[in-house]
Amino acid sequence: MMRRTEPGMSPFWDYIGMEEVEMSEGYAEIKMIIKPEHTQRRGTVHGGVLATLIDAAVGSAVRTTQTEDQSSATIELKINYIRPAKGDYLLAKGKLSHRGKKVQVGTAEIFNSEGKMVAMGSATFMVIS
Repeated sequence: MMRRTEPGMSPFWDYIGMEEVEMSEGYAEIKMIIKPEHTQRRGTVHGGVLATLIDAAVGSAVRTTQTEDQSSATIELKINYIRPAKGDYLLAKGKLSHRGKKVQVGTAEIFNSEGKMVAMGSATFMVIS
């Protein structure tokens, strides 16, 4: 399985600083060290960064089920913000809830470096062959 964090796989992932730290069938964990450019003026992580982590965690979980000739695209994303996100890093845990031939659905939770949940969400992906 090709990991997205291999050099050159995704310039956006490199820019944001996301890294796949654990992957198994239908499951993925994405870690991101919090940098000043991820934050708002009050020092908390911007909501768009959290949405990106939800999308990345579920998308990586989807990818664990795909063949080399398949890809996928996000067709729906929902996020619930639980508390302000701050700390040293964020860890997003994504898992598949539905694995169809054309559509896959998953959920993800994001935790701060103290282990507190800061956001949760779901994403739907279209499988492209």
